[in-house]
Amino acid sequence: MPDDIFQDALPPAQRTPRKRTFTERDRRTLHERLTDCAHNPDLYDLAEALPPPGRVGRRRGYPDVAFLFFLAARSVLASARRTAAHLEDPEIWKIFRSGVRSELGAEAALLLPETGPTRSQWLHAQRRLRDHADGLWDLYRMLALDQALEQGIFPGDETRSWSNPGRHQLIAADGTVLKSPTLARAHRSIDMKTGEIRYHRIDPASAPQREGGGNEAYGPKYVFFSARKDENYLSRVFLDSRYVPHQHPGGEAAIAVDGVLDIMDRAPGCMGVLYDGAFRGTHRDAIARRGGLVINKQHKGNEPQFYETLRPGRCIHELWAANGRIAEKVPFADGTTELVPVPIRRLERRGTRTYRWYHVLEIPCRHGSHNHRVAVATTSRAGERPAGESDEERGFHRAEHLQQIPEYTRTHQLVYPYRSDAESGHSQLDASLWNGRLISYGVEAQKLLTLGFVLAQNSTSRALHEEGSPLLSPNA
Repeated sequence: MPDDIFQDALPPAQRTPRKRTFTERDRRTLHERLTDCAHNPDLYDLAEALPPPGRVGRRRGYPDVAFLFFLAARSVLASARRTAAHLEDPEIWKIFRSGVRSELGAEAALLLPETGPTRSQWLHAQRRLRDHADGLWDLYRMLALDQALEQGIFPGDETRSWSNPGRHQLIAADGTVLKSPTLARAHRSIDMKTGEIRYHRIDPASAPQREGGGNEAYGPKYVFFSARKDENYLSRVFLDSRYVPHQHPGGEAAIAVDGVLDIMDRAPGCMGVLYDGAFRGTHRDAIARRGGLVINKQHKGNEPQFYETLRPGRCIHELWAANGRIAEKVPFADGTTELVPVPIRRLERRGTRTYRWYHVLEIPCRHGSHNHRVAVATTSRAGERPAGESDEERGFHRAEHLQQIPEYTRTHQLVYPYRSDAESGHSQLDASLWNGRLISYGVEAQKLLTLGFVLAQNSTSRALHEEGSPLLSPNA
């Protein structure tokens, strides 16, 4: 289909592999990663946002920023026990002292103890941090987005092509179920042979969940949002993480839509989101109305639906919605018919506060091609169109059946694989946990854990950007 702006999809055998091979140069030592965390200015901004200590009681041995560094270092070292053991080494603790000296001055560094906090001191401080987990996340969402903008992600002054968005202009988001810290699902169990009653600690945030492949997992679900400027592994910036309560109305997708809209509101250069099949028509509609692209796959249960019949002059064209786009039902001499995709010449976005999206079609015809504009991605409601003409009144879920960038096109094949960033981020999170299992019980403690993870990952991304590392060069 040479006249189609999105072009024909290529068969798998003809596609060129685009994933860059992971090399030794992509690795970062523990010393380097701890140094990245210690010199991240966001760590100190978060510490300043915490309320000051009260005047009653014994004076604290460590400032808040030391425990926030412990939180980030715990993600690097996989457990609090290992982190405390490393920070008790004066040579390792000097990494944090040098970060404090750089950010807060020599006097603040001299006030620090000779070694880092113990595990028991961390567990005590963690109780206080848990009480402020939501406030810390609210602040860090803004700090992370500022970092992304500084690193050239979501540029507001760059030319945007809605029919061919760049990787650095899109959010990669996905939900994941983290393994519960315990296998126990009940507070007590009874041995049916001996009658022994055993008591267990359970995680109140964990629940049976259904993952994308249909497999059942037990644990809490979180949605992570990230963006990347280029194909290099360490350049990713995590923008947000949100907990999905079990049986939340709308589930994972509803939480994800809220997160995407919040990022788009604060970053005008953000063009939309890459997501999996959890996004359906209602979710596309919400994001498209705010001016964003939603690039995902069609739901497998979507069957072709009749759209309309055009009669421009002497010809008749029967149009259907199939595979995310408009297709014409073409009859053949043997009595069979086939739905043939209609070439799309332009993808248009119109509006200011509430946006509308259109495919400008060029319908082939023996009497001469016809141009026809079709709305996509949003489902009109009663009152938005003349009586009886809205999609809601017609019973046609337009956002479910007509995509902005149809799935079976070359553009979709090139852009949609960027979504794998979200899954690789989940793999990094699993690798940062002891035995791949959560090390925290309860939502508030787990929110702290995810905060520590994104702090550690973004610290490395920031450090490499500031160093001008060849790892972040597209030609590296």
